[in-house]
Parts: sequence; C-alpha cells; structure tokens
Amino acid sequence: MDWRNKLELIQNKIRGQLHARKIDDLEGVYQLMAEFDKDNSGYLDKDEFQKFLSKIGVFLTTQELRAVYDKYDQNKDGNIAYAEFVNLIRENMSDKRINVVRSTFAFLDQQRQGRLLIENLYRLYQSKNHPRVRTRQKTADQVTKEFVNAISKRSKDGQSISEDEFLNYYADCNATLPSEKEEYFTDLLTSTWGVTSGADYVSPERLAQLEIILFEKIRQKTVTKDDEGKTAKKAFMYFDLENKGTIDIYQFAQALQKFGCVFSDKEIQALFNKYDADKSGRLCYDEICGLIALMGSGNNANVNPVFQIARSPPSETLNRIRADLIKKGQHSVIRMATIFANSDKNKNGTLNRQEFQWAMKESGFLLTKTEYDNLFRYFDKNCDDEVSFFEFISFLRKPLTQFRADLVNQLWNRISNGQPSVAIQQLKQFYDASKSQDVSLGIKTVADATKDFNEIWKDVQAVTQQQFNDYLTDISALIESEPAFEKFIRNSWR
Repeated sequence: MDWRNKLELIQNKIRGQLHARKIDDLEGVYQLMAEFDKDNSGYLDKDEFQKFLSKIGVFLTTQELRAVYDKYDQNKDGNIAYAEFVNLIRENMSDKRINVVRSTFAFLDQQRQGRLLIENLYRLYQSKNHPRVRTRQKTADQVTKEFVNAISKRSKDGQSISEDEFLNYYADCNATLPSEKEEYFTDLLTSTWGVTSGADYVSPERLAQLEIILFEKIRQKTVTKDDEGKTAKKAFMYFDLENKGTIDIYQFAQALQKFGCVFSDKEIQALFNKYDADKSGRLCYDEICGLIALMGSGNNANVNPVFQIARSPPSETLNRIRADLIKKGQHSVIRMATIFANSDKNKNGTLNRQEFQWAMKESGFLLTKTEYDNLFRYFDKNCDDEVSFFEFISFLRKPLTQFRADLVNQLWNRISNGQPSVAIQQLKQFYDASKSQDVSLGIKTVADATKDFNEIWKDVQAVTQQQFNDYLTDISALIESEPAFEKFIRNSWR
C-alpha cells in the first residue's frame, strides 16, 4: 500500500487524538510538542516527533512515519518546526464549518461593520455553555482563559477582530477536531455565542434550505438539454443593466422574485451575505451560477456545465457500489484498494480515465459509460483527467465514529497487552472467522472466511495499532449500525 496516500486519514487521526486529550486550540498543541523539544529549539527531530505522536496515541509504521515526516518537514531541513506541523493540521476545514463560523460572525456583527471589539467578545462569550463545561471536562474559568488567550493573539490591532481573524481563530479550534465531529463544532459556536435568537438571524440550516429552494425553482425553469447554471445566469444578466457581471441586493431580490422564491427580507439578506464573500455589497453572479451548476450537475449527466467546478456526488452510483461491496464480503474495500493501487502504473497516487475504468471492472463493477464519466468527473477535483484513488477509496471507507474507535482501541489494548505491535500468528489466535460478518450474513462459509482473513495478512509479520485500526475501519465502512459493529467486534474476536 502507498502510505503517502494515507496522510489525510493520519492527520484526521492526529486531530482526533488531540481532541480526546481535551486540547481545544493550538496553544495546547504547542505546549504538548514542547515537552519533547529537549533543546528548546522549536523543532522536533524524527525520534522526538515519533515520541510526540505516541504520546497522543498515534502509532505509525516506519513507512507511515517516513511519509508523514516528509510531509511535515516542509523546508526539508531534517526537523519539524511546530509551525510547519500546526499549519498542516489546520488544513481541510469543511465548508459546513466555515459557513457556521461566518454565520456566527454575521450574528454578532449587528452593525455590519466587519469588525468586532475584543472587549465585546469577552463579554458576549458564554463559556458556561461550552461543550467541555457542560460535560464537566473543564471549568468555565479554564475555557474563558483559553479563549481570551487565543482570540487576543488573532487580532492585528489588539482591539478588534475581523471576520477573517475570527475565522482563523476557529481554524485553530478545527485543527484539534476530527472530521466526524461536525455537530460538535456547530454546537461549540451556537452554544458559546448564544446563536439562537435575534431579529436578523438566519440559522445555517435555514440558509441551506433557502439554497435548495432556489435551486429547485431554477431547475423547474431549466429545459431538458440546458444547464441550471446557464438558466440562473440569464436571469441575473437580465437585471445587470450595466453589464458589469455583478448585482446588488436589490437586483438579487428581483432575480429571486423572477424565479418564484418568496423569502423574507432577512432571508434574502442572509443569502446575499453568504455569496458576498468580500463584503463589497455586490455579487459576482458567475460564482453563484457555478454553485447552482454544481448542485445540478448530478441530475443531468448529458450536460457539460459551462462552469469549471467539481460535480456533485453521483450518489445513486456510489450507493450501488457500496451495496455491491457489502455483498462481496467484509474485506471487499481492502481488496478494492489493492486493485486500485496496482492499477497505478507510474506510482504517483492517481489513475487516468482508462486505468480508473479498468480498476472498477477488475473490482467487479460493470457501470454504464455515463456512470463511469460522472464518477470520474466528480473525483477529478482539479480537472487534470486524473483521479486520486486514495481519495476515492476514502470516500467509501469513512472514518470511525467515536463509539467504534473506542471499541477498536479496547480490542487492540486487549490483544497487544501494551506492546506497539502484535505478531501475526498471535493476532490470528484472537480472530474467530466462524463469527465474522461474512459468515453471519451467509456470504461465505467458515473455511472461505478464514482463508480471506489469512490472505489479507499473508505478507505481514507483525501488525501495528495503526494497521489494525485501518483494517477495522475498512470493515466498519460496510457495517451500517453501531450495534452491528459492536456485535462483530465482540463476537469475532476472542
């Protein structure tokens, strides 16, 4: 397996372990890393960095450590600076989290000045409602102190906070939250800032509904062979009397009325504010039309959108692939990942269109040309006619929920007895194929299930915790419910 392509999952694992250690911002990360910086240089060498990862519960193989170390050693000087490490785990803040932060800032910025006084933020911040305080993991005073210390460092003038500075503070919080903690992140903001009322407030959920309504109205006015983005652009151009490519909120409201969207004034303003990213008071409607084309691109496979954007997930095809994987057995995701890796002839982590189609067929999926095209187009993120097979597999495998991760960690602790790795023969002694997911569903016989398990580990002498976690994560992806996964863990492992 190409460990370089596991970096995203490893980074998510790091964020998850930081969160589990009650570290809620980057100050805590800096302090923790400093414990292993023996010469106070601000850098960690490979040995110190490995000890830091072990401290937070992330155990890597030599290959994985090399790949991760190379990633974090940005200037290739043989050491990892705290800043290099921190900047990379701050990446990949989801659109949902960004929208929640921007909505919260808009809620606090009642005067629409674009800046908030720090002293007002100190006053408005409700630390007693922080999730850590509600669950008694921290006191309100601890949370307040951490907030004041971190937010003050984000202010350039020492007196106020802009929207970007506010977003940067929460990017720091995002760095210690794994991807599966979306609802926790939303709760963190809405509860500590009291985002539950206000005459002009529109919740992120309602904002998402407004976008869906707008798209549906546009879709209804789009002819079969056309594109929703084109339909929207024609309407916006009609109200752009000076042909500037932009419209103000009055023209935006007129366009919404033309589509048949009956929204309140505050809802129109909230929708306008979301699209007005630079707060100029005018919208570049090409960007809006691009988003609308994105929403509709999965509905009309024969249309080539005029906007250079990624397509929405071809959900029906992906759901069918997942259903087929379940029928193929609990190790099907692992086998598919191996086939995709072997299809990468130049070993650069990507597949061209022909390689992708061959890998899908080799995995046992016979799709139509349209389905192949939609699937490839969606995962071809930068439109270079190449697909990252790791990204494709990651979309199918999904990270473990906290409940499942806890079960896996408990199982590993029992099997490993505190050791960093387990001999493969020892691991096999703990596994009972007769009670595996495949046998319980009647997919395979006990003999075939045993053979499959042995085949997966045939080239491995010793198994690390990370390899064990990855193995069970792949199996978890095909088990729908938490009780079913718990049953698999408790019954299949002695």
